[in-house]
Amino acid sequence: MPQLLIRIVITVLAAASLSVIAPPVNLHWLHWVALAPMMWVMRADTPRSNRWLAFTYGTISTLIIFRWLATTIMTFSNLNPALAWIATLLFSMVFGLPWLILWTSVHPLRRRLGAGWMLAIPALQVVLEYAQMLLFLFPYNHGVSQYRTDWVWQLGSVTGIAGITFLLFFVNATLAETAFRRAEGKPPPYPWLGSAAAAVVLTLGFGAWRYGSISYQLEQADVVRVGMVQTDKTMLHRFTESRAAMIRDWIEATQRLTEANPGGIDLVVWSEGSSPRNVHEGRTNTILSQLAINGGFELLLGGGTTIRRDYPVTDEEWAAHRERDPKEHELIGREPGNYWGESYNSVYLFGRDGEIRGRYDKVVPLPFGEYLPLASTFPILRTWIKGPGDFRAGTEVNTISSEFATLATPICYEAIIPYLGRQYAGANLMLNPTNDAWFSEPGPQLHAMLATGRAMELGIPLVRTAFTGVSMVVLPNGDIIHEVAPFVADESVVNVPLKAFDTPYKRFGDWFTWLCLIGLGVSLAAGPWLNRQKQPVETAPDPAAQ
Repeated sequence: MPQLLIRIVITVLAAASLSVIAPPVNLHWLHWVALAPMMWVMRADTPRSNRWLAFTYGTISTLIIFRWLATTIMTFSNLNPALAWIATLLFSMVFGLPWLILWTSVHPLRRRLGAGWMLAIPALQVVLEYAQMLLFLFPYNHGVSQYRTDWVWQLGSVTGIAGITFLLFFVNATLAETAFRRAEGKPPPYPWLGSAAAAVVLTLGFGAWRYGSISYQLEQADVVRVGMVQTDKTMLHRFTESRAAMIRDWIEATQRLTEANPGGIDLVVWSEGSSPRNVHEGRTNTILSQLAINGGFELLLGGGTTIRRDYPVTDEEWAAHRERDPKEHELIGREPGNYWGESYNSVYLFGRDGEIRGRYDKVVPLPFGEYLPLASTFPILRTWIKGPGDFRAGTEVNTISSEFATLATPICYEAIIPYLGRQYAGANLMLNPTNDAWFSEPGPQLHAMLATGRAMELGIPLVRTAFTGVSMVVLPNGDIIHEVAPFVADESVVNVPLKAFDTPYKRFGDWFTWLCLIGLGVSLAAGPWLNRQKQPVETAPDPAAQ
C-alpha cells in the first residue's frame, strides 16, 4: 500500500506538471523530464493499477489545463455550475483517454521490443496525437510546448510539430529505462542515452543553422505594414451593445490607428466576429468600403454571411422557429415569400478601392460553439442545450489575393489544425482572425500557442488578430515580434517581413507521422522474431566429448 500511495502521488504531480509547461507559465524545459516519472510509475506486474493510474493522469492533466471550459459553459449556456463542471470533467475523461493507451503500453512494448520500446512509445504518442486531431478536432501536439525555444522549434519545419513531440518523449523514455534498469540491478542504457543526447545536439545544430539563415533573409525582405486592433471588451459586454455600436468601436479604433501612423498602413486586420452583419451587402458594406478608401489600406475582417436557401418561410415555420429557439436560424426579412437564411462564419478582404477582393467561409466550424452536433437529426437537442450557433461549413479551402500577398485566412481554431494549413495553396502570408473572448485564461494563451506552429511548418508569417487576445505576429523562424496579452485594448502597426520559405513539411505534409505509424507496426510484427534472434542457440551435446 505505501508503494501504491507513492505511485498515486507521483501520478497527480506529474499530471499537474503539464499545466505549468503550458502557457502562460511556459516552463518548456520541464517537458524534457516531466514524462519520465509517469513511465516509472507503471509496473510490469500490476496492469490493473497501471490502468487506473494512467486514466487518473489523463483526466487530471486535461482537467487542469482546460479548466477554463467550465467558466465558458457557465457564462454562455443554460447549464448551472454543477452541470458545467460535470461537462468539463466528462470532456477531460474522454480527451484523457489517449494517456490511458500510452502509459499502459510501456511494459507490453518493453517485453515485446526490448530496448526498442524507447522508440516505440514516442512513435505511439505521435500517432495518438494525430488520431485525436482527426477524431476530436482538438489537436494538442506536445511538441508545441517548445514554441519559444529558437533552435529546437526549427525541427517543426521538417517533421511538423510531431517530430518535436517524438524527441521529447524519446528523451523521457531513455530516462525511464535508466530507472527501470537500476531497479533491476542492470547498468544504465548508455548507448540509448547517448543516442538521445545526439538527437538533441543534432536538432540544436540544425536549428541554429536554420534560425540564422532564415533570420538573415527576413531582415532583407520587404515589409507589409499591418494594422492590428484588439479590444478589451468581453462577449458579455458585446451582447449588451447594438450591432451598430460594435462596428463603430472597430471603425474608431482603426481611424485612431490611421491618424497615429501618417506614413500609411498597407493592411488592417480585424478579428473574427468584428462585424456581425452581412459584410457583402447593405449599409455595412458601404461603411466598410468607405473606410478602406479613406484610409488607403486593404481591410480584412471576420463577419457573418447569410445566404438564402431555396424554399420559402411559411407563417407556420416562423411560429415554430420562434417558439423553439429565436437564435436557431436567421431570416432575411420577414415579408411573405422570403427565405430561410443559411449562415457562414466568413472572412472578407476589401481592397483600397473599397471593393471586396475575396471571401473565405470557415470549413471546420467549432462543435458546440458554432453548431450543435446531431441537432439536425435530433432537434430536441436545441431545447435541452442553448448557446451553440447554427453555422454551416464552407465548401472550399481557398486563398484570397491581396495587393501584397496571397493570403491564407483560417478562422479561429482552424489555425491549430496542421493538415488544413497546407491546403491554402500558394499562400505566402497567413492571417488568422480569432475570437477567444468566450474563454477565460489560460484558454486564449493555449489557443495562441497551438497556432504558432503553422508559421514554422509552412514557412510563412502568421498574423493572428484576436478579439480580446492573444494577438501576435509570428515569423517563419519562430520569432514572435508582436504579442498582446488577453483582455487588453491595443492598436498597433507591425512591420511584417513578407517572405515565404519552402519547407519539407509544406511539401510532404505529415510524412513523419506516417513513418511513426509504419515503424510502429513493423516493429510490433517483427518484435518476437528479433527477440528470438537475440537468445542463445541451444546445441545438442557432442557424443565424443562425453
